[in-house]
Amino acid sequence: MYTVALIEFASGAVGIIEGTADVYPTNLNETLSLFGQAGSVVIGGLAVNKIETWRFADAQAVGDTEDMVLNPSEKDPPTVYGFGHAALFRDFVDAIDQNREPLVFGARGKKALEIILAIYQSQKTGQPVDLPCSFSTEKMKGIFMS
Repeated sequence: MYTVALIEFASGAVGIIEGTADVYPTNLNETLSLFGQAGSVVIGGLAVNKIETWRFADAQAVGDTEDMVLNPSEKDPPTVYGFGHAALFRDFVDAIDQNREPLVFGARGKKALEIILAIYQSQKTGQPVDLPCSFSTEKMKGIFMS
């Protein structure tokens, strides 16, 4: 199964989300790429744990890119399952201890989930979907059945 979604932001910028679960060999690579007029970032590796590209038109604005490499000598974990959220859990506990907002909190997670649900709705209806949407995964029952 392969999915592509086009997202148009209020500013007029366009984003593309691609995803597949049908890759051989299993867990070959995962990549998050952000491309813009003023810079590009590509994070890859088996566990999306390696910054492969970090380039900006004004490098001084983002600091020294050498500081941005995540464990360059560290090997990929044997599996991504069970490794991905430990840092987020640590940050959440630290945020409670330090009386600050965590890096990721409910409102941001809800926005990401809403985009995914809008993609599902668009797939089902064949039509563009505006946000906010109130689509539920309950409406997807049977859609992928052969």
